[in-house]
Amino acid sequence: MRIRLDVALGVLVLADVLRVFLPSLITLFGRAGSTPAEMMGLYAVSWFLAAFLAVPLARSVRPRLLATGAGLLLLLARLALQPTSGGDAQLYLASAGLLAGLVWLVATAAAAQDARPAMAGVITGLAAATVTHAALDGIDLMWRPGPLPWLPLAAELALFGIFLLRPRPAEEEHSGAPRAWLTIGPALLLWGLYTGNTAHAQAAAGSSTPLAAAGVAAVVAGFAVVSVAPAAQPLLRRPLVPAVALAASAVAFAAGRATVDGVHGVAPGWTIAAQIIGQVALGACLAHAAATSGPDRPLRRGLAAAGGMLLFVVLVFGYYAAYDLYLPNRWVPGCAALLVALGTAGSTGLPRGSYGRRLPAAVAAAAALVAAVPLWQGTVPRWEPPGDGLRVAAYNIRMGYGLPGRLSLEQQADTLRALRPHVVVLGEADRGWLLNGGHDDVRLIAERLGMRYLWAPAADEVWGDALLTDLPVTSVRNHVLVQGGPTGAQALEVGLRWRNRDITVIATHLQPPPGWRELDQVAQLGRIVEDAARGGRPVVVAGDLNLEPAGPAWRVLMSSGLTDPIAPARPLSTVPGVGVPAEQIDHVLVTPGFDGKDQANPDVHHSDHRPVAVTLVPRS
Repeated sequence: MRIRLDVALGVLVLADVLRVFLPSLITLFGRAGSTPAEMMGLYAVSWFLAAFLAVPLARSVRPRLLATGAGLLLLLARLALQPTSGGDAQLYLASAGLLAGLVWLVATAAAAQDARPAMAGVITGLAAATVTHAALDGIDLMWRPGPLPWLPLAAELALFGIFLLRPRPAEEEHSGAPRAWLTIGPALLLWGLYTGNTAHAQAAAGSSTPLAAAGVAAVVAGFAVVSVAPAAQPLLRRPLVPAVALAASAVAFAAGRATVDGVHGVAPGWTIAAQIIGQVALGACLAHAAATSGPDRPLRRGLAAAGGMLLFVVLVFGYYAAYDLYLPNRWVPGCAALLVALGTAGSTGLPRGSYGRRLPAAVAAAAALVAAVPLWQGTVPRWEPPGDGLRVAAYNIRMGYGLPGRLSLEQQADTLRALRPHVVVLGEADRGWLLNGGHDDVRLIAERLGMRYLWAPAADEVWGDALLTDLPVTSVRNHVLVQGGPTGAQALEVGLRWRNRDITVIATHLQPPPGWRELDQVAQLGRIVEDAARGGRPVVVAGDLNLEPAGPAWRVLMSSGLTDPIAPARPLSTVPGVGVPAEQIDHVLVTPGFDGKDQANPDVHHSDHRPVAVTLVPRS
């Protein structure tokens, strides 16, 4: 069976634009939570609803011509995105590119008489997106400055343009295609959530070195390429096996929670197998969906493609908005897998294929490309913490995005390096959220600092807090805090060895709503501090506490025996910018016996928070 390379390249570019649109929706339009969720949802859905207008347009304009025009607009929008520096230009260009991509997909569906090569093209495009994203170590071309990213971007867009404009050979007519096009949206969601998400696999593997992380990503990327095989040359004639495998992988992903090395809620390593199985099954299911029988007309196919992508955005909001609404969201991947599996019902069966040398060569090339990531990254700049005290920094990194809405993980790492900490506490970190672009904040910053990281989930297995350090670690455990804000809260308690003395550092991001539950969550943290400090052991608490000094909750926390070593340097500010109110909610606190010096609160715009740092010096 042939693979439509114009579809594969179009899906690759559309996935690239989605990785800009979704985080821009949160950081720019949503302003990291200050815009009501329903307004964000309305803005996002409006672009997907607008794609339905392409269906009546295809009555007066030949679908093939409409697909070509929309594809060229998608190409131009992605090209125009590259030089933007964030802000409204990034948001609206990404939105326009998304709409162009959706219209291209709808018109392509209407023009396709045979869905089978197109579905093979869809899974090929998703596989290519997995490989390129992993080969770029999660920092896509869009977020890389300078002239160098323009070269691969130009090659990608030029190939898309060539195959888009190239005359297409006549296709075999094949009925039943609408069902296949309807499955694309749910399939895209599954791919983004977990089946093609290398950052999620790295988090599950607990990869502690760049080489190990690259190896895990190479395995997932290699199997993403393998998934093209059952889409293009099926081995299984009937859809039952891949449909059941896809559903089982979604259930495993949703249920994959464990306590690993004293930390609760971590994705266990076996969930990587669920990702791999799910991706291969996804390819087979799309092939069988294209082989279903039933009434078929061009406009039906266009409506199905638009409806499938509308399902995508509805399921995305069903998954991520559930945190804000305090609702369970684990039904979403299972629901998406069920929709894809149901799309295979009525498959007329597929002839068994055979594979030559091209597939193993493609898998080996993709895995080698991703595994080579540590070779081109270079060495970590040499730096040392101060020798006269324990230097602690806390930074709410806003999923790695700066105030202009651009991915700023490298700049955040540079800022932390300049603070020269022994210990770093990161808040609002994610390790593979589709909504944030599918990158691993914690690993990327830790590698750029040359520090070890310890991870603790809060909202789910890939959202929470992390502690980075260059000190020996003697113990690790975390505590689930009482329900507060929408993304949950936890306290990561880590024992460290510093200057031949044992110290406990508690990394947390409190999420207290107003009222009694605020005091309840803070009181729980206070009890954790008191338990950790028994026997006179020094305890440090660091992170975004969402508390200002002198309030009732602050007094409750300080009554647990903590002192504020940053107080002599106030007023400090959490929000970056000149002339902003001097309100501080990020803190480093310590039990008595330490003085603070060299307090720092640099005004950088690489997050919506400034970092804070202090050197803790034992009293003589």
